[in-house]
Amino acid sequence: MPDCKGITLVKGVGMKPSDVLTKERIIINISGEGKTDVLGKMVQVAGTSGKVTSETDLLRKVMEREKIRSTGIGGGVGIPHAQTSCVTDIVGCLAISQPGVEFNAIDMQPVHVIFLIATKERFDNKYLALLSRVARLFVNESFKQKIMKSTSSEEIMNLIIENEKE
Repeated sequence: MPDCKGITLVKGVGMKPSDVLTKERIIINISGEGKTDVLGKMVQVAGTSGKVTSETDLLRKVMEREKIRSTGIGGGVGIPHAQTSCVTDIVGCLAISQPGVEFNAIDMQPVHVIFLIATKERFDNKYLALLSRVARLFVNESFKQKIMKSTSSEEIMNLIIENEKE
């Protein structure tokens, strides 16, 4: 498979974005004072899933991962992720920012679509396959534009599910 901005794209069965995301964890028009603030808001929303035992620890883990290398993969997409014991099962949160968030992305452009993935430590290859599927989903420019123009979390969720069938 081709490499997409540092994420190896893996085809095959496994978890789909819709397996870890619900319409309740989609934030349209997120705002914040930079990456840390936006990721903090996303962690709070992920916490509503009941799968996060400590939002503070999760945010710390996500930010530690960002210090290693930005998860801004280019093209206006960021896929922050963390493996931590403060998560009981894999959980996702999607946020859309029309003006964009400075994310130190590899193309140095603002990030507009942010898909947070958190899972318990020592999760198996499903985690990597999920990261790959999310990257593949959002590097599709026409799909990303549909998501950006969506006005409801239900519409976004339907778009994701429909795209997963292709």
